[in-house]
Amino acid sequence: MAAGQDFAVDVEGLWLFRVGDMVLGPVSGGQIVEKLSTGELTPDSPVAIAGERDFHPMRDVDAFRVHVARAEARARVDAAVQVEREKSRKRLKYLGGGAAVMALVLGIGGLQVARSAAVHGWLGGEEEFDGIEMEPPTIRLAQARADDEELFEYPTNGTRRPDKPATEPGTKPASGTTGTGKVAVASTTRTEPKRPPRPAGTVATDADGMEVAQQFDQSAINRVVSGNKSTLFKCFKEEAERSPGLAARIPLEFVIGNDGKVSKLWVDNPQFKTGPLYQCLLSELQKWPFRAYEGERATVGLSFNIGKRG
Repeated sequence: MAAGQDFAVDVEGLWLFRVGDMVLGPVSGGQIVEKLSTGELTPDSPVAIAGERDFHPMRDVDAFRVHVARAEARARVDAAVQVEREKSRKRLKYLGGGAAVMALVLGIGGLQVARSAAVHGWLGGEEEFDGIEMEPPTIRLAQARADDEELFEYPTNGTRRPDKPATEPGTKPASGTTGTGKVAVASTTRTEPKRPPRPAGTVATDADGMEVAQQFDQSAINRVVSGNKSTLFKCFKEEAERSPGLAARIPLEFVIGNDGKVSKLWVDNPQFKTGPLYQCLLSELQKWPFRAYEGERATVGLSFNIGKRG
């Protein structure tokens, strides 16, 4: 049974109805009610009993008043349901937009936190701490130091290599040497002549004309220093906390072994040659991932300025 027909049994007779300028019918009263329930006709649609000429809105015809009231009530319910559905759709849209905005805010906030962490060293970033500056690194062949007998570069101007005779046959000992072939050294402190940097993988010639293989890659060393320098800043920050008002220039020098690990460290500041700062710096430097290489070992010089010096 079609919708509305169960309620239309009380509508007797045959009916005409008008749609625009057309008069249709005759149909049963049940069919008129069915068209009302499906929306094909409205409470304002003109209807007339078959055989009559006067058409009246369905709402004004006694036979259809109950059915019109039911149709209007059903329409109001449907309208209310539609309104609630629209509100729900808008709420979901707003919630989705709010979630997107929140995600964006959290994303931006996360970037700010990450940047701040990098600046202050929480994540080991490359930014410097406030009040700590690093001068450009210098890279050269390992050389002799007064406090290290393992690394050496032979002096010139009358001195000799230990494996060379003190004098050539038929010559006199050079100034600054003894007849027994030993070198007379006046002081353990000497001034190292500045040498222009040589490209990696070249062969350098020392003052005695002997070739020294230099196979470390200076650009690769620079990249490691640049990418890891901030790990040293925490050492200086801790030292600044131990020594309030610290303001100093702290040069340091370290040797990269052929295995790519830092093997020696000197802190060229009398106050920090040993102690917590030295140990912290050495510990961090030994974590730096230098490449293994062959040939003469590389020395890297760094210098840090801590605080403001007067």
